[in-house]
Amino acid sequence: MRGRNTEVRLTFVRHSQKASGRIFAQDLGGISVSSISEAGKARARAFGRAELTGRTFNKAYATKVDRTRETLESAFQGAGLEAKILQDGKEARAFFTLPSADWNKEFIEQYDAKMEPRRAEYLTTHFPDKKFNELTPDEQETVAEYAEEPAMEWYLSFEDKRPDPNTLSPREDAAKVAFKINRLINLPDFMPEGKSVDLVSSGHKTSTEAFLKYVIQREVDGRKVTGFERLEEIGGSLKILDSWDLEVKKDSHGVKTATITLRRENGETQRFDLNFQALRALAREGAKLLGVKGKKIDQLRG
Repeated sequence: MRGRNTEVRLTFVRHSQKASGRIFAQDLGGISVSSISEAGKARARAFGRAELTGRTFNKAYATKVDRTRETLESAFQGAGLEAKILQDGKEARAFFTLPSADWNKEFIEQYDAKMEPRRAEYLTTHFPDKKFNELTPDEQETVAEYAEEPAMEWYLSFEDKRPDPNTLSPREDAAKVAFKINRLINLPDFMPEGKSVDLVSSGHKTSTEAFLKYVIQREVDGRKVTGFERLEEIGGSLKILDSWDLEVKKDSHGVKTATITLRRENGETQRFDLNFQALRALAREGAKLLGVKGKKIDQLRG
């Protein structure tokens, strides 16, 4: 019997430490395409040992930016695993590569400007005799991680409004992620009894925080609340090698549950239920945005 005692698990992990400490390209024309550093490889191996050891992955997914593939390669080394990595833009089947934000230069300049006060604060406190360009890539990365939080908060505050005509709103970014995650939510319904699927995907921050903002269900003061108002409510944005696990299960009676466990590189965890109704609504928006018709597995009608 299909759809009984079935399970799907997806681990999404943000890429490891870059060889360049810059978030964006030098001319602010897009995100940095830097590979991960030697320290990044070591951190990814440690992540793999801690989080991936003992698992057998059906598929692994990376974005078109090579550092996500490199992160998975190092993580698999740490876990003693071998798995084929499907890379977006190079493999037609890389469906569960989660999209990253696609911002124009003008918006990136605004985002970078929002980072400047905290960047200056961190430099004054920790590197009083140096300019940002004089720091090592590892030091730059530390500064950038600290400085980016208010910029990310600013972007998410646009909710369903576009910051400009050419930059997607946070909800639109979230919808593109939701369309893919919704398929995983439905997959256990179609699987043979007793079967399981295990996946891992490495990507970037921003669109994933937007997704979590609209679908996780938390308990606040004894009542259930969907999403969050500020990043600090979930411990901040995804830092280097922070990850989240989506686990979808159907029991012997066909009852489905779905949880998201947010895991920080330092070992801290938070567990949330997933709001099916909010996810489905967001997935419908994602299908429309992407210009695709849902397949039977997407269950977007009704």
